[in-house]
Amino acid sequence: MAQWREKAAGVARVGMAWGGIGGVVGFVISLLGPLAGLIAAGFVGASCGRRCTRTSGEQTASGGALAGLFGGLVAAPVFAVGAAAGAVAAARRIGADTIALTLEDVVGTPIPPDEAWRLYLLSLAFAAILQVTLLVISAATAGALATKKA
Repeated sequence: MAQWREKAAGVARVGMAWGGIGGVVGFVISLLGPLAGLIAAGFVGASCGRRCTRTSGEQTASGGALAGLFGGLVAAPVFAVGAAAGAVAAARRIGADTIALTLEDVVGTPIPPDEAWRLYLLSLAFAAILQVTLLVISAATAGALATKKA
C-alpha cells in the first residue's frame, strides 16, 4: 500500500509540474489563437505521459497508461486555464469590433461587437474542452507507449 502511495505521489508531482509548464506554454502559444493551444496540448500531454510512466516505474502498458492518465488529469486544468487566458489576452488586443467584422465577413450578416465577444468566449470554452480531452488522451497513450519502449 505504501509503495502505491509513493508511485501516485510521484505521478501527481510530475502532473503538477507539467501542468505548470503546460499552463505557461498554453498561455504563450494561445496568444496565436485557440487552435495553436490545441496543437500544444498534444505535445504537453505526450511529454507529461512519458515522464509520469518513468516516475511510476510501471512495467506494463496498462500501468503506464494509468500513470499517464492520472498525470494528464492533474495537468489538464492548469493547461486549459493558461491557454484560455492567452487566447483572451490576444482577443482583447484585437478588439471586439475586429472580431465582429471578421464574423460578419464569414457569416454574411451583421453581428454586434458584444455578440461577437460572447461567441468568441463560447468558442474558447469549446476549445478548452477539446484541449483537455486531447491532453489527457495523449498523456495516457504516451504512458502506454513509454512502457513498450522500455
